[in-house]
Amino acid sequence: MTRKTFWIGTIIVALCGLSVSAAIGLRHPATSQPTEQFSAAAWKEKYRTTDELIKRVDGIVLAQAVAAQPGRVAYSANGEDALPFEVVEFRVVDGIKNFKTGDQVFVERAGGTDSEGNRHVLNFDGGDFEMGNTYLLFVKRQEDGPYYYQVNDQGRFQVEGGSLKAVMPDDEVTAPLHGRQVREAVATVKQKVKEK
Repeated sequence: MTRKTFWIGTIIVALCGLSVSAAIGLRHPATSQPTEQFSAAAWKEKYRTTDELIKRVDGIVLAQAVAAQPGRVAYSANGEDALPFEVVEFRVVDGIKNFKTGDQVFVERAGGTDSEGNRHVLNFDGGDFEMGNTYLLFVKRQEDGPYYYQVNDQGRFQVEGGSLKAVMPDDEVTAPLHGRQVREAVATVKQKVKEK
C-alpha cells in the first residue's frame, strides 16, 4: 500500500465516522441541562359572566397552597409525547361553595417535570402555585378520583396585599373581582352562591 493510498483511506474512514456521529447527534441530541417546554391552553369551558362561573363550578374556596407533588403522566396516542401533572394541596381558609373552612382540597394541574428531567411549563392558567400564598379558586371535581381542577384561567385569583389579582384581569368574567379587597369579594361571591 502506498503512502497516498493510506492517507486517502484514513481520510475516508474519518469522514464516515464524523458523518455517522453527526447523524446520531441529530437523532439524540446531548443536553447538559433539562429543557423547558411550553404549551398552549385549550379550555373545555369558558364562561360568559361571573354569575355563570359561580353557578357552574363544583366548588369555590379561598385557600392556601401548602404542598405540591408529582402526579400522573398523560401520554399521546402513539406514546411518544408525555405530559406530566402535579397535585397541589390547599388548606381551605374560607369555604365558599361546597367546602368548609379547614378542609383540604387537592387540585391537579398540567405541568411539572417528566421522567427525563424536562420541565413542562403551562402558565396559561396562572402558572405554578406558590406555596404559602392564598388563592380564590373556582374548581370542578374530576370524573374519577379525589382531585379537583381549576376550571380555566377565569377560575384563579391570587391574594396580593389584601386584594385579588386575576390571571386575566381584563376578562369580562374576572374583571368584577380583580383588584377588589378579599373580604368584600368573598362576601359578594357568597351572596351570589346563596341566590343560585
